[in-house]
Amino acid sequence: MKLKDKVAVVTGGGSGIGRAICQSFVREGAAVVVVDQNAQGAENVKEELVNAGGKASTFVGDVQRPETNRDMVAHAVKTFGGLDILVNNAAAVLQRQVVDMKDDEWDHMIKVDLYGPFYGSREAARQMIKQGRGGRILTTSSLLAVQTRGLQAAYSAAKSGVIGFARSLAIEVAPHGITVNCVLPGHIRTPLTEPMFTPPIKKAFEDRIPVGKLGEPEWIANVFTFLASDESRYITGEAIIVDGGYTINGELPGVQFGPTSQEV
Repeated sequence: MKLKDKVAVVTGGGSGIGRAICQSFVREGAAVVVVDQNAQGAENVKEELVNAGGKASTFVGDVQRPETNRDMVAHAVKTFGGLDILVNNAAAVLQRQVVDMKDDEWDHMIKVDLYGPFYGSREAARQMIKQGRGGRILTTSSLLAVQTRGLQAAYSAAKSGVIGFARSLAIEVAPHGITVNCVLPGHIRTPLTEPMFTPPIKKAFEDRIPVGKLGEPEWIANVFTFLASDESRYITGEAIIVDGGYTINGELPGVQFGPTSQEV
């Protein structure tokens, strides 16, 4: 088991990708604190994990608040004896043109999607350094950090920001045996995104994705599990895109270029 006897905190663990990460971690032997602002969602996931034979606890809070991040780490230490893995996965989403965006909307996005990982990573790093046994700090970024589109200014800014933050933090904590990485999911089917993927939109995305299909939360969770394990000990400061090839595909939808050969 890749994560046997490890203790993990997963924010946004009550649904979607976060839920899949919690499930994968428990299968690999970790004890997990499921953090979510939705108490029922967190409790449902905890029950799933316990019923599957795992160790799990819940913590309800809003990651944009420093005290939430401080207290969730303290809860992990009190409940399971320490902290080995943090996954900053909680996120807010907003689609809005910049000219129409209100100050409080921008502030909320940055506080959840950038301040949240800052607060969580800071508290986790402090605890991991104190323990002296290394650790893993992981953050869910997004392909929109590297290939954005309109209406995503706040989200893209925050998700780009966490990558720069993680790279700098990785240098600082490397002497303590702590690695820091980001995962950039592509278009993933979750309860949150499913309503967006109407048949025409789903087809448009799948036509652009070289592997030909939308992603599943479990596929993202597998990458997090690898990065949380000792197998990834020599990887740090990285932003790993998991999108079925979407961001590398420069093909124009509906346009087929034939083979040519010419010289100039």
